[in-house]
Amino acid sequence: MVSFNTFDRVLKVMARNYADQFLQLVFPNVAVKLIGTLENVEIALPEERVDFVHRLLCAGQEYLFHLEFQLQHRDDIPRRQFLYSAALTRQFDLPVVTAVLYLKRRIAPIPNEYVVQLGRQVVNRFTYPALKLWDYEEEIRSGQFRALVPLLVTLVDDPDESALVTERSLILEERDKKKRADLLASAVTIATRYFEKDFLWEFFREEVEQMREATFIDDWLEEELRKGFQQGMQQGLQQGTVRATRESVLNFLSARFDFPYAVGRAIEERLETIDDEAALRELVTAAARAENVAQFRDRLDEISAELHSKPTRQA
Repeated sequence: MVSFNTFDRVLKVMARNYADQFLQLVFPNVAVKLIGTLENVEIALPEERVDFVHRLLCAGQEYLFHLEFQLQHRDDIPRRQFLYSAALTRQFDLPVVTAVLYLKRRIAPIPNEYVVQLGRQVVNRFTYPALKLWDYEEEIRSGQFRALVPLLVTLVDDPDESALVTERSLILEERDKKKRADLLASAVTIATRYFEKDFLWEFFREEVEQMREATFIDDWLEEELRKGFQQGMQQGLQQGTVRATRESVLNFLSARFDFPYAVGRAIEERLETIDDEAALRELVTAAARAENVAQFRDRLDEISAELHSKPTRQA
């Protein structure tokens, strides 16, 4: 099962690629403009690094947009958001807007404020939007929030192949090549929480080449891509050898015999149906030893019949 650290890395890629969609998610009715992104922001707290910080412009005022991802709620989250906001405000001398996106479905209300009280009297209150992924399922499925498509599988009680079919279909609608690659890699990585890796590798096999462009690839997927590349190279070399052997057969026949074009073309078409390298080598020998074209064609008939009689062709 993928760890939340890996989950977190995937989400950061999504937040970087689709900052405009996350802004729309948090501020649906506010005219804000994205003017930059701060990468790997460390704040003046012991070993603390916030998830993602974007620079915004609204009504001529610059802000920092601090976005946090949480799999599920913990009691210390409101206090942490208060501390993060204060530290970012001091560090960059800009007003900070903070939001938290929760991924794991929860029925109970999610606290979204840090409160300091004296007895029953509230003295200080720090609030922030607590967004729940499951509230936006319809919009995600419609393609409005493409950034969140790889997370659809987390909203299904018992995910099956149909959930992946939906995700893949929506992701392939992304026109940007790099973003599409990241979404595919993210979908595969997140899906490892629910599916066997062998199944996922087979399910997304046709998208493998696209995923090679991803900026984030989980370790197991990178290994599978490497093996797939090596296998493809081996198959390419094998196909090249088969093609060269077919050409050797035709070259021998052309050098030794004079025959009409139609006869030569018919033999070439017959050879194209044979992928067995050992059988083609036998035909090279037959082309070199045959007394005439008719004798070679007899041998070609024999070898073709032998191949068709086998349960499977030998490589």
